[in-house]
Amino acid sequence: MPQVKYTTAKGLHQIAGKGVVGMRRTVEALSDAGAATAIRSILTVDESGKIFTVPALTTGIQTLNLPIPSADSIGCTYTFIAVATVGQDFNVQGGGTYKIVGVAPKGDGDNTAISQAYDKVGFDANAVIGSRFTVTCISTTAGVAWHVSEVVDGLAANTGGINFA
Repeated sequence: MPQVKYTTAKGLHQIAGKGVVGMRRTVEALSDAGAATAIRSILTVDESGKIFTVPALTTGIQTLNLPIPSADSIGCTYTFIAVATVGQDFNVQGGGTYKIVGVAPKGDGDNTAISQAYDKVGFDANAVIGSRFTVTCISTTAGVAWHVSEVVDGLAANTGGINFA
C-alpha cells in the first residue's frame, strides 16, 4: 500500500499500510499553584490528546476544569500522570451539572464502588509517581458527559491514590 503524507499544525505525519507513523502526544507539565485554587485555565478542545503531568503540590486542593461538553468536545481525551507523590489533593472537575462516570479498581478484581456520576476525579494527596487516569467526553448529556478510564493507582492493592467525589 502506498504511503500517504499529510501535514498538520504539529508537523508531517504519514499513513502507511500498517497505520499512522510519526504521531506524538503533547505533554504539559503542570506547575504547583501553591494554594487551594485552579492549577491553570480551563482545558480546551484543541488540547485533546494531551498528557498532563502533575507534580508534588504544596498547599490546598488544586483543581483543573474540563471544557463544557458540546458537539465539538465529544471524543476529547485528556490524561493525567503523577510524576511525584502528589502531596495535596488534585481534582479534575466536570463543571456544573456535567458529571464524570467511572470506577477505580481496588486490586482484587473488584471495584471500589459501582460506577456513578461524580463531580470530579483526581489524585488523593498520597497518590504516588506513576498513578494515572484518562478522562474522555462521551456525551453532551449533563449526567453522563465524561468517562474515566485507564485508572492506575500506584499504591499497594491499587487503592487510596485516586479519588472520585
